[in-house]
Amino acid sequence: TRERPNRGLIHMVFRRGNPALNPEYFRSGMSAERMTLNGTIHKTLFLLGLIGVTGVMAYSISSQSPGMGMLMMLGGGLGGFILALVIIFTRPAQPQVLIGMYALLEGLFIGGFSFVIENNYLGGNEGVVFQALIATAAVFVTMLTLYRFRIVRPTKKYILAVVSMAGAIMMVYMLNFVMSIFGTGIPFLHSSGYIGIGISLLFTGVAAMFLIIDFGMIENGVKFGAPKNMEWYGAFGLVMTLIWLYLEMLKLIAKLRD
Repeated sequence: TRERPNRGLIHMVFRRGNPALNPEYFRSGMSAERMTLNGTIHKTLFLLGLIGVTGVMAYSISSQSPGMGMLMMLGGGLGGFILALVIIFTRPAQPQVLIGMYALLEGLFIGGFSFVIENNYLGGNEGVVFQALIATAAVFVTMLTLYRFRIVRPTKKYILAVVSMAGAIMMVYMLNFVMSIFGTGIPFLHSSGYIGIGISLLFTGVAAMFLIIDFGMIENGVKFGAPKNMEWYGAFGLVMTLIWLYLEMLKLIAKLRD
């Protein structure tokens, strides 16, 4: 007989974790086909490939026409954010098209953002994007290793602490965005001094810790026989965290290089 899930545990993990996932969609018995780890990995790699293609394209176009960098950053970021909300709240049964479009838009955003940071913030100091990519991959492998060997686990206290810190960070960014409309901003948030670097270290650390929650979500989905389409949602949630981690890593390295 199939092991029945601890619904209270699943509800806590998914409800307080990545908003791309929801416990109601991870219950068994909803589909003949089940979620698998290999399927989730393949879909994650596919989405990262889409992001890479449009990201390189956006960066290349920005190099030829610098004004396009800011345009693609704003357009891709806003479009990706809206589409992510649509995916999270409408929960389509076949989400691959919308999630693929999200990845394409995020690629435009990341490519434009990377160009702006490297050229506008650092005055054309090349290499920071490559360093951020390598650092993001290294952090991902490190967190996966810690999770795989059960050194760090997404316990109730861990999830509550990390999600609370992530929520606070999002509120800081939203407040800074509102303040920027009036020509000001949160002090030290984007500065390259010790306080600014410390803030970036904290934000990067929280993004890295959020990966542990994503790993737990995906593992539980596979263990408890979630429907096949949850592979797309698992990949979607993991990619969202990786994008956040890359952006924080890029800003941190840019501050250190400034």
